[in-house]
Amino acid sequence: MAGANVWPDTPADFRTACMDYYHAALAVGKKLFCLFALALDLPETYFNDKTVYSAATMRTLHYPPQPDAADDKILGIGAHTDFCFTILWQQTGLEALQVLNSREEWINVPPLPGTLVINLGDQFARWTNDIFKSTVHRAANKNIVDRYSIALFFGTDYEVNIEPIHTCVTAERPAAYPAITAGEYVRQRLKAMYNK
Repeated sequence: MAGANVWPDTPADFRTACMDYYHAALAVGKKLFCLFALALDLPETYFNDKTVYSAATMRTLHYPPQPDAADDKILGIGAHTDFCFTILWQQTGLEALQVLNSREEWINVPPLPGTLVINLGDQFARWTNDIFKSTVHRAANKNIVDRYSIALFFGTDYEVNIEPIHTCVTAERPAAYPAITAGEYVRQRLKAMYNK
């Protein structure tokens, strides 16, 4: 589940800029793990040993303009949840991301200057016994110009066991998920997605 990056020749500083952003986003992700631990009444360092070699994949995403496409013909990314959690930078001024709220309605996530969007994913749903829910989301560019975003998918080390954390399990809320390693969970999801 690893491979070399393929870098374009131009612009000349693209690789450096991407790697600088990647390392900065990685630092944000590590801080978020501390905050997630505190929110779950765990020590701030609870996830430290689980994120030594974090599965952190970054993608730069391009959405071509489709202002006149009918809803059933729009190209983008359909409704889904992410495996882990996602740190998302959105291009300012171009709405495309939507999340499904608790009333089963799609709501826009407007890009605000200087902000990031954090989408919780399936690992946290499993770990927290559904106290933290996966964010169902989709994206399509109905604007008249190209739209770009950068997603850093941040997970744990692949050998880490993902099972409901003791602070999230009670007699009234028994464990809803069996234990599985993070790597095996990702492999199963990829196999289901790509039918391989």
